[in-house]
Amino acid sequence: MATFVAIPEKTQTANAMKRVLNYVMQDKKTNYNGANLVSGQNCVPESAYEEFMATKNSFGKAKGVFFKQYVQSFKPDCGVTPQTIHKIGLELAQAFDGFEVVVATHIDRDHWHNHFVVNSVNCETGYKIQINEIGLEELRRKSDEICLNLKHPKRPQYKAIN
Repeated sequence: MATFVAIPEKTQTANAMKRVLNYVMQDKKTNYNGANLVSGQNCVPESAYEEFMATKNSFGKAKGVFFKQYVQSFKPDCGVTPQTIHKIGLELAQAFDGFEVVVATHIDRDHWHNHFVVNSVNCETGYKIQINEIGLEELRRKSDEICLNLKHPKRPQYKAIN
């Protein structure tokens, strides 16, 4: 299992968003055996800042909350590879349907973890992200479900043939 928490971001500006994106995508934190464990949902990580801003500007919402950040952490020696942890993060990112999300897996500490930087504006609807405590609990349940399915994959159901 993994923990899943929201990181409170007091400074909500375009520059703060750019700093967070640059921080989570650092090669020294995300490079594993030559593979860079950074991916994007509805965006390309290398141009995520520009894409986030283009979405905000197209809907006239380049103010207020600019982004949300979440972290999914795994215990040291949890028995899965960094690539698997990244794959888990990508699956969880799908819960942010219609939002641009950068998923970066950090392996520079003994507890490997995924960072999720989520654009505050949905690129399909233009609505701002609304995740309260109930929504955060739903994300935690989804994270647990993904982790459990990894340990106990669902087996196909077969019907008996008479």
